[in-house]
Parts: sequence; structure tokens; C-alpha cells
Amino acid sequence: MAVARRILGPNKIIGATTKTVAQARRAVEEGANYLGVGAIFPTTTHVKTVHTSVATLKRIKQEAKITVFAIGGLNAENLSVLRNTNVDGVAAVSAIMKATQPQQVAQQLKSTVIDVLS
Repeated sequence: MAVARRILGPNKIIGATTKTVAQARRAVEEGANYLGVGAIFPTTTHVKTVHTSVATLKRIKQEAKITVFAIGGLNAENLSVLRNTNVDGVAAVSAIMKATQPQQVAQQLKSTVIDVLS
């Protein structure tokens, strides 16, 4: 993170993926503009998934003071676990990319995200 910030300078947007509160703190200290936190659920976009609990996600959001996205295995059926976490958004790759009707799945995800995170 620090190397990316040094190379890109203060005006570029840089995100960091974190799984723990300590990692999140370090990323923020090193200049991250936003965090992707997870994997909240197992995902097939990575060979090995390291789980991050919803409680850890919530604590990171409380402490980070920057934009936080939940990542990892999220879909319309399991997004409700994010209610009351105050996260700013979600990243949902597999749910859309593996869908037979990706546009319909994306629309359903959008609707669910608005409901859960509002």
C-alpha cells in the first residue's frame, strides 16, 4: 500500500483489501482511499478464501473513517447479514459472472443492496 501511494502520489485513488482490523488500520495509515473487506462468504474468485466475520467488518467500518465495501461470496440471498454494518457498498463478482441471466441478477442485487444498506 505504501509503495503504491509513493509511486502514484496523493491524487490517485487507491484501494486495499483487508481481512482484519489491524490490516485495515495499516492500510488507512498508508494512504488507502477505500477498503474491500472480506471474504464475508466463500468465493470462487480466489483459490483460497480467508473468512472475515461480519463483526470484524462492522468494527473496521466503525474505525476506518474511509469508504468500506464488503467483498467475498455476496449475493442477493445472503446480503441481509450486512444490515446494520454501515458499510458503503458491496462487491459481487461471482453472483453476476456465473449467472445465466446476469442483467437480471445485477438488478436484483442492486435492489437488495439498497434495501439492506439503507
